[in-house]
Amino acid sequence: MKRILPILIALLLLTSCAGKRFTFEYEGEPFVEPQASPMRGCTVEVSPEGAGLPGFQVVTTKKALELVAKTRVQAKEVTNWEIHGYEPDVMLILGGTLSTVAGVVVTPALWVKRLFVGWGDPDSEEEVRQRLYDRHLRSWLFMGYVWAPVDYDVLDRRQGIYQTGNTLDFPTPGGAEVMALDDQRRRVDILSYGGGLHRPVFTDALLESRALHVTAYCDGDSASASIDLLPWYRQKYILSLEEMEAFKGLEPVRRPYLLKMSPDLRARFLALDESGWKAFALRVPLTDVEDRGLVEAALGGIAVKDEHPVLAFDDDLPGLLKASRRISPDIETWLFAMGIEDYDQTSPITYSRRSAELFTQVAMKRLGVPAENVFLLTDDGETAIQGLKGRVFPATAASIKDQLRFLLRDVAEGDRVYVYYSGHGLPSLMDEGHSYLLARDQAPDFIHTAPYFRVDAFYETLAKSRADEIVVFMDSCFTGAADGVSVFGNGRAATRLVPKAPTFDEDRMAVITAGTERQFSNAYPEKGHRLFSYFLMKGLMTDHGTLESLYESLFKQIRRVSRSRGGTRVQEPTIRGNVHMELPGL
Repeated sequence: MKRILPILIALLLLTSCAGKRFTFEYEGEPFVEPQASPMRGCTVEVSPEGAGLPGFQVVTTKKALELVAKTRVQAKEVTNWEIHGYEPDVMLILGGTLSTVAGVVVTPALWVKRLFVGWGDPDSEEEVRQRLYDRHLRSWLFMGYVWAPVDYDVLDRRQGIYQTGNTLDFPTPGGAEVMALDDQRRRVDILSYGGGLHRPVFTDALLESRALHVTAYCDGDSASASIDLLPWYRQKYILSLEEMEAFKGLEPVRRPYLLKMSPDLRARFLALDESGWKAFALRVPLTDVEDRGLVEAALGGIAVKDEHPVLAFDDDLPGLLKASRRISPDIETWLFAMGIEDYDQTSPITYSRRSAELFTQVAMKRLGVPAENVFLLTDDGETAIQGLKGRVFPATAASIKDQLRFLLRDVAEGDRVYVYYSGHGLPSLMDEGHSYLLARDQAPDFIHTAPYFRVDAFYETLAKSRADEIVVFMDSCFTGAADGVSVFGNGRAATRLVPKAPTFDEDRMAVITAGTERQFSNAYPEKGHRLFSYFLMKGLMTDHGTLESLYESLFKQIRRVSRSRGGTRVQEPTIRGNVHMELPGL
């Protein structure tokens, strides 16, 4: 034993002192290269800033390939000797001896294990250094004199960047195109404060609006939100609750006056009738409304009245409909009617909803459409028509697509489908002039991102149904303007935007439009309807055996009335497709 122990100790010292070479690898955390091009596609969200502030937050999220850095290290162990001079005792000698013997036995076994399983997968070089320290700690205490901390020298270090095959979502502030409109659909300048926060530039024109309508577009995805400006007005201009309610009912041009004048003069200002307001505006330009003396003098010289004029119209269609003969309901006849008057992000179409609701009643009585075969889409998904519970839906983009799918699912061979649309139509500024229908919640500037609403695609979708006959009444123009106002709301010359004529199945379909591609679709305020819709409904209440006969009557009457309104308002309906389709029992 006396001979073996020195040999073991010498062997241990020899093997421990000999520097050993080894190689290990480790990976860092997954990351996205800051300058990397993101993959196509992103999602975008718009939300109000909150706390009564007028801003909004735009968050865009894009996808990028996940990368990881792998480091490969070649190293050589180094033993650093230290001599400690404390006096040993019996327990220290015994413990050191046992530890040394155990180290002699265990260390070779660990070397053999390393030959087969390697170092494992360390997370960093510090972890490798700790492994070396832990492995040698139990084998380097001999009679309390010798201590050998172990480290390593790096012979070679190489790092490579690799793709993991996964993708990471990462926020990209400023990655969306943002457009803001006021209530009059005029563009509003916005300022970016970083981190996706935006706020509008307040001008006198913006003070006319109750809300800011924001749309953000990012690589095929878009999101919209309406930011209520009233909390900000109340906070900035110190409005009472009564004044806030009054603000909502004021015509837009009067609202900046209310906000900017002295609070104690607002009650007198709100009491002005229409003529009093006009007189006040002549005396006090908006730029001078904060001049208290001038405002008091103007209010003092104007008589206040309580009566306000009420606009009225003479609609004879309900009486004609009541007196007309009812056609028996036909379960093979369907109606898909859309009437959109108040849009979220552009100017309204006066009387569109009213015309669509009355057309639905005309179709049920004069075209034989049963109530259960009606799909009526209005601004808010509501109607006063009796018997249509569960058959009325909001005219949003998602709702229109969903209800059209239900219609196509239910229609059978031999059926006839009537389609009526009254609302905005427009040519895309980004899509070579193709014509589009506009849902209530869509932004005109981004309509090219919604191919489902392209008119030829809409007709193609209808043609995919099993119906034998499809009749479309299109009360919309596609010039980019309606009632003299640009749909795009930013002064672009809408009358120069000439849309492409859509194509469709002319054997199974017939399409009657309100006018040519260069003409406007007029309102008929004397009757409270759209001009085309008024004479269309009136024609369906009289005897016309075919669509061609109905169209000839429409053309004459609409052209006559529109010409009396001036050369630029001339409206001449068109008809294409199977003009010989018969009308039921008329």
